[in-house]
Amino acid sequence: MEQPKGVDWTVIILTCQYKDSVQVFQRELEVRQKREQIPAGTLLLAVEDPEKRVGSGGATLNALLVAAEHLSARAGFTVVTSDVLHSAWILILHMGRDFPFDDCGRAFT
Repeated sequence: MEQPKGVDWTVIILTCQYKDSVQVFQRELEVRQKREQIPAGTLLLAVEDPEKRVGSGGATLNALLVAAEHLSARAGFTVVTSDVLHSAWILILHMGRDFPFDDCGRAFT
């Protein structure tokens, strides 16, 4: 029996409350891509929230803007265009607050 195929995400973005978390989560995403748990063509981004306590709405809008910037550049545009979002499959994961006994965050559990 054939195993069901998942979504081929164009971009996977993790939103992080703290600047210190961004590099750690970016590396964790890249490790999972090297292990072929995430397809090679998927753009992986970890982004810091634009302000403290911005909430998930503000973090989502910021993540979409960052995704549009990267996808626009990848498509050869010199300006950001929303056209690149029409055919993109974007997964946004909000890391939320940190927990002292959580070694790698809820997104990786």
